[in-house]
Amino acid sequence: MRSTNFLKVTWFLAFGFLTLAGPQASAREKAPRDEAEAIQWAQEALTKNGYRNVEVNSQYILFADAKGNYGIALARINNISQEYSGGYVSRVFWQDYTRDQRDALALWPRHVLKFEAALEYMAENARTEAKENLAREYASFEAQLKIWREAAVKPTMPEAAREHQVLAEFAFKEKNVDKAISEYLAALSIFPTWPEGQYNLATLAGEKKMYELAIQHMKEYLELAPDSSDAQAAKDSVIIWKDKLQGVNAALPSGRH
Repeated sequence: MRSTNFLKVTWFLAFGFLTLAGPQASAREKAPRDEAEAIQWAQEALTKNGYRNVEVNSQYILFADAKGNYGIALARINNISQEYSGGYVSRVFWQDYTRDQRDALALWPRHVLKFEAALEYMAENARTEAKENLAREYASFEAQLKIWREAAVKPTMPEAAREHQVLAEFAFKEKNVDKAISEYLAALSIFPTWPEGQYNLATLAGEKKMYELAIQHMKEYLELAPDSSDAQAAKDSVIIWKDKLQGVNAALPSGRH
């Protein structure tokens, strides 16, 4: 009789512990002290849950799972949630404004709250960093635009930029939009006064719902080619993207715009 009661008590205590460690442990994890700690929390949660090739920085979380390599673009996140999925496993869902469906990472309950807190902290920082980077890029563009406008003979594209142009156009033909965007960005970092590149990058970014990037580069295109035949269409695109961006910002939690 005593052994039966002992087993019942042991089972009750064990079940209570697992329950607290699972979906009932809803108390929010404290926010990381700084970005370094947030990166550490995310790195540890992923590696201890079997994800491979994990790399975490201020803009991306990269990892490999059973389906292959994957990544989270932190600056694009607009929603994070977590739920208990049974089998002593929780899932952290993240959704960004370039995706129509949510994705999930399977984590043990003892890691899920710290990972969620790290993800929220890093996403907010990444959005701020991305905006600051765009502002710096535009300031650099304006300085080079002045030189370009005053030049009697417009400079030709450097070979290094042309190589990225070739790769961008090939990637577009291959329907690899992410690669095309990356190559256009690389070309324009070398030769920002390339009107066609500015227009193409803006258009692709808009299609991928990367509205801030699209708006900035279409504005840069209009600075370079204000009298082009598609200038009005370009201006209309900026109006539409600004409206879309307002919708994205409205979906963010308060204080994270």
